[in-house]
Amino acid sequence: MPAASDTTKLRPVRLFSNIRIYERIGGLYDATLGFWSREVRRQAAEALDLREDERLLIVGVGTGMELEHLPAWVRGAGVDLSAGMLRRAHRRRVDLGMRDLDLQVMDARTLDFPDEVFEAVYLPLILTVVEDGARVLAEAERVTAPGGRLVIADRFWPEGRSRPAAARAVSWALGHFAMRFDHRLSEIRAGAPSLRIEDYRKVAPGAFFHLVTLRKPG
Repeated sequence: MPAASDTTKLRPVRLFSNIRIYERIGGLYDATLGFWSREVRRQAAEALDLREDERLLIVGVGTGMELEHLPAWVRGAGVDLSAGMLRRAHRRRVDLGMRDLDLQVMDARTLDFPDEVFEAVYLPLILTVVEDGARVLAEAERVTAPGGRLVIADRFWPEGRSRPAAARAVSWALGHFAMRFDHRLSEIRAGAPSLRIEDYRKVAPGAFFHLVTLRKPG
């Protein structure tokens, strides 16, 4: 498995680098997306239903907007490819007194963790941002313990609706700065087909965000 320092070799060539953009706009990201995604992040923390003897992995922790909704005693790790975003997450973690949550720069496609070490894995607004969401979900499944749960907060294209060329083009361009909106959950789940959907709901505002709870077979 590649070390975290080797992950730059895996980054795809893109028109713009959203990693570089995230390095610069952490505060703006919080002020805009933070407001709109607050409710889905709150409900995602509830869906995780953590116990004190469990370990949590947050894939794509970003600036740490999830942390305020989690218990201060949470144990585990949060990873993100953007060091700039993680600097803000570090400050949040300190302010919240989360001593047992480790934050690391890491590529979500090649997680530097052993198999089956986390009872809960949280993927907040990451699967439609990365180039290969199916691969990220496969890695998340790999590090999840048998019987563990994965909670996804994101936005997916409706399964039965066609994707016009214009919508795909706009989504491709938007994906360089934020999230794409033309990915179906079924396409991403192809990376981890054994995961079972336990809950799928749409969340305010305007049912824009989707909250999905998956279970790894035990």
